[in-house]
Amino acid sequence: MPPDDRWRTPLPARLPAALTPFVRTLQGYGATGMVPSVHRGLPGHTLTFVLALDDGLEVAPTTAAFAAGRLERHRAVLGGLHTEPAVIVQPGRWSGLQVDVSPLGARRLFGVPAAALPTDHYDAAAVLGVDLDRLHDQLGGAAGWPERYAVVTRWLSGRLAASEPGRAPRAVVQAWRLLERHGGAVEVGALAEQVGLDRRRLARVFVAELGVAPRTVGRLIRFQGARRDVGAAAAAPGPLDLSGVAARHGNYDHAHLVRDFRAFSGLSPTRWVAAERANVQAAPAGPAAGSAS
Repeated sequence: MPPDDRWRTPLPARLPAALTPFVRTLQGYGATGMVPSVHRGLPGHTLTFVLALDDGLEVAPTTAAFAAGRLERHRAVLGGLHTEPAVIVQPGRWSGLQVDVSPLGARRLFGVPAAALPTDHYDAAAVLGVDLDRLHDQLGGAAGWPERYAVVTRWLSGRLAASEPGRAPRAVVQAWRLLERHGGAVEVGALAEQVGLDRRRLARVFVAELGVAPRTVGRLIRFQGARRDVGAAAAAPGPLDLSGVAARHGNYDHAHLVRDFRAFSGLSPTRWVAAERANVQAAPAGPAAGSAS
């Protein structure tokens, strides 16, 4: 589906240098006149913090929770690294801002390590308390995307300045950077050797800080990159080259890519593309609420 005037996707915010080690993107989004639908918020290797500007987000933490009717509505959502898709109900009109945060920045921006962020619900108020109320009040008085970006940037900068200067353990930081640099394609034994820990110790410090093991982080990094490639390839003419996507993102073969897609999205790549084309996410480029893009 080509972009149309029902969507409003402003350019991402330009972030101050102090935030860039922690915040990947700050992006507004908006849509009107859409057919109500549901969207799978897929796992990725960044934390997603979404601020709704309308009636809030209706979300279930997993597809099983959605099927059981376990939906929650929040003005802001935030959760830890997850390995199952969340489900977001998309009404005909919605708008907000999405902040993609490195898990290594969770302590500084959210006051807790990424491992302490919930994955069974996504209520940001449970983590941020009254500080989130102040942010919503300021956003309510902002006119236009530049002013909204300025409000959120000031809020994030204030949280950073007020935070303790502590950081994730050195081995976790080093291993995370190696995984990102190599697209997740680093064997855990080699990773442990490079940061000076044995495999079990590295797994323990990763889980304590991030909530998931190094192998899972590597899979999430590969999946996030492959998902972007699959989406881009599906929008282009010609057949979908899944073998080429698999090779670019460290999967052993086409079948390995399909297994990871099913594990993290519940769908094969071709079924995921068909589902995305059928809902609002297929329209413009840019992130959308609850996704890990």
